[in-house]
Amino acid sequence: MSPTDDRLRCLDDRLGEAALDPSRWGAVLTEVSNLVGGDGAMLLQSHRRTPGIPCTPDVDALVAGYFGQGWHVKDLRTRAVPRVMRGEVVTDHDILTHEEMARAPFYNDLLRPHGYHWFAVAGFRAGPEHWAVSVQRRTRRGPFEAAQVQPLAGLMRRLGQAAALSEALGRAALDGTLRGLDQVAQAALALDGAGRVIGANPRAEALFDAAFRVADGALRIADPRARDEVAALVEALAPGRPPLASPILVRRRDRRPLVLRILPLAEPVRSPFLGARALLLASDLEAERRPDPALLAQVFGLTAAEARLAALLAAGAALDEAATALGIAVETARSQIKAVFAKTGTSRQGALVALLGTPGLR
Repeated sequence: MSPTDDRLRCLDDRLGEAALDPSRWGAVLTEVSNLVGGDGAMLLQSHRRTPGIPCTPDVDALVAGYFGQGWHVKDLRTRAVPRVMRGEVVTDHDILTHEEMARAPFYNDLLRPHGYHWFAVAGFRAGPEHWAVSVQRRTRRGPFEAAQVQPLAGLMRRLGQAAALSEALGRAALDGTLRGLDQVAQAALALDGAGRVIGANPRAEALFDAAFRVADGALRIADPRARDEVAALVEALAPGRPPLASPILVRRRDRRPLVLRILPLAEPVRSPFLGARALLLASDLEAERRPDPALLAQVFGLTAAEARLAALLAAGAALDEAATALGIAVETARSQIKAVFAKTGTSRQGALVALLGTPGLR
């Protein structure tokens, strides 16, 4: 068996692993780079590029500079996209002259400080999207030769199949996460690395109005302060930066505000071909806080009268206000609240309200 056959067999193993575990795509790219004599590789979406792409450790710093310094929106090498989408393997000399490379800031200010210059790129489809494997080579090693990089063309079908499976598994995991949160009364949206909304559960969709909505995949927030804070939150989705811990208050005209929080997604959901990076959780302060008395009676063994009183207290009523609403004497309410304390394991009204205010009891 030839060295190339060994590498292809190893690559197939890595592709199977990466389809199930998105953290393994770096290992796939290492095998691809080694196969054609590269010094590192990265995955790039052809038309919309966002941080957090899989890459080999060798090019981590290069990728950080590529996105951090804004080169992803002024990349000369995007000239290769039409040819790559036609199934060609493209190198620097196919799209640029020596003179263009010599004077281009992309080569002089980004690639050269990291010791890189040459690349070879080939593309594949993952669902409706077109992706590319960009293999990098250090300046001192000289450009890729056409024959050397031709094996990339034969790899693209393999990568496309693994990518499609990875995207499908990631989507199933994400949909399951959103449905699970919906079942516990939590509104949630899934964001990609650019802050675009790629999924929302029904409870989140029920919150959409002029002040907080999604249009063409973009989150629209009328409150300018909240909009700026969410923009900072999206920027914090970049790799290596922790998500914002503080909640964001979204003020709404004539209604109580929303509270937004961000949570990182578990690794199985984060297929690079799905793009999901984080969950945006939304809590509606306008929502009814009163729990279901029937549910309280069933969960804590309360009588119907005790459950009705507990529900009013949980919604913010004072004891005398609840007694008046229920048409009972305050002394009767005091007697009932003692029984409620005993059955719920609380000893004061504040602790009872906190206990009964959980989403699962509404």
